[in-house]
Amino acid sequence: EKPIATDLPETIEAINACNEAGVKLMTALQRRFDPNFRRVKAAIDAGEVGEIVTVKLCSRDPSPPPFEYVKGGGGIFKDMAVH
Repeated sequence: EKPIATDLPETIEAINACNEAGVKLMTALQRRFDPNFRRVKAAIDAGEVGEIVTVKLCSRDPSPPPFEYVKGGGGIFKDMAVH
């Protein structure tokens, strides 16, 4: 999984901030909130499709990341190397 931060002090800061706020800290790719995934879930829940045996999905980001992310995100190699 991706690291929480780029160094130990940032990681500790994130953990402490979440502890103080009373929220959970996790790294995850939550595609279930993307519009297309929500549409698939809605179709299943509404009975628009038959019995579900297997769902196999392939996804990509719907649009390029914001400039500020690109500027400070470390580039494609740093972003993808953790996978």
